[in-house]
Amino acid sequence: MDASTMKPVLFFAAAALLSVTTPAAADNGQRFDEGAQLRAYGPGPWRPEAQCFRGKSIAGVTRAGERTVYVQSRAGAIYRLELAGDCAALDAATKVTLRGDGGLAVCPGTAADLLAQTPAGPKQCRVAEVRRMGPSDLAALSAPRR
Repeated sequence: MDASTMKPVLFFAAAALLSVTTPAAADNGQRFDEGAQLRAYGPGPWRPEAQCFRGKSIAGVTRAGERTVYVQSRAGAIYRLELAGDCAALDAATKVTLRGDGGLAVCPGTAADLLAQTPAGPKQCRVAEVRRMGPSDLAALSAPRR
């Protein structure tokens, strides 16, 4: 397994299993918030109605291929973003925020704009779809690949 495949697997293994004792840092310095993860997913049942999040409140970002990005909201929920096209700006991004089509809230099933802060200035990439990851989705991502 190469390094580009390992990063997303390790990130989601930690998120799904909640076995991390110290916060994990993303490539861009944003940190995984275990307390927020516990508030979002435990100990009660997963609440799919709590779907939207503030696009400026992102705790972590992981890229999985050319058009897939996973973000963790400050509340701990993890969202899968399918980009409308390639977003080369993510390679140099120091910070990522999102803006929903209707304002600051980013909601599953809708499109949004990803704003990547780069040394060359802010760059915008179109997000075709937002999907909140449930516990079974996270477990599938953290399962070993053969």
